[in-house]
Amino acid sequence: MKNRFYVFLNYLLLFLSIIVIALILSTNNTFAHKVKDENGRMVEHEPIKCIPQEERNMVEKYLCKVAIKSHRLCKQDEHCAILEIEKLQKENAEQVEKLKGVGDCGDLPFNHKASKKSKIYIKASKDSKVIGEVNKGQKLLFYAVSTKDKNFSRVKIRKDDICAEGYIESKYLVKKDSEDTVVKVGPKLIEINEPKWAKEGKLILVDAEGTVSISGAIQEGKIDQIIINEEEEIINGDNTFTYLLFVPNSGAEIRIVGNKNGKKVKELIFTIKVGN
Repeated sequence: MKNRFYVFLNYLLLFLSIIVIALILSTNNTFAHKVKDENGRMVEHEPIKCIPQEERNMVEKYLCKVAIKSHRLCKQDEHCAILEIEKLQKENAEQVEKLKGVGDCGDLPFNHKASKKSKIYIKASKDSKVIGEVNKGQKLLFYAVSTKDKNFSRVKIRKDDICAEGYIESKYLVKKDSEDTVVKVGPKLIEINEPKWAKEGKLILVDAEGTVSISGAIQEGKIDQIIINEEEEIINGDNTFTYLLFVPNSGAEIRIVGNKNGKKVKELIFTIKVGN
């Protein structure tokens, strides 16, 4: 009887030892993303995964139950918690990005509109997250053409009772009062309207050194791309375009290229000088 008691006691101690070792292993720092290999080098460990409680074996369930009673987490619960935290952090980051520029629209002048139903993106890329859509004719507040990709423009839109910012493809952005009023340029493929010519097609004079806004228009259907001094500019819905540049006292040369389907159909080269 006594021997049977000692055998039972030994088995009990062995079982308890296994539980203690498992508990110690389960409370290791699972937040570390790197571990040491046999040579002492830091390497990435295997990705963790969450095993649902119903898929755990009897020992795992028992160890997790014991850990909870001690106000701790077993390894399986730690992994599930870590993955859930990472998911929430990602969702929060996306929400923060989505809410950039959100606020009260107030009396902001929405001076542009969408020429067709278009998507609004978080970043100046069709690969970025879509934060909403605008319908044809919906009013927009135009900020600027993206410096990273001129095919996109940053705009503010009314979304429910708030204002949100994002990017729309520039080709779908037009001035409110210009979509139905197309500028005609006659036989010319490219016309400069402002400033006025001093010598037609060759010279424009300005009063003083400073920033000058060049306004022009293209012949509808003949040109679908305008490049000014190696920079592509937006062609508005009324066939107009604008270009800002700084004109020093020494003057500046302007080179305008009009393309159709990627091929050059017109080139206009002229000079802007300071003086009378």
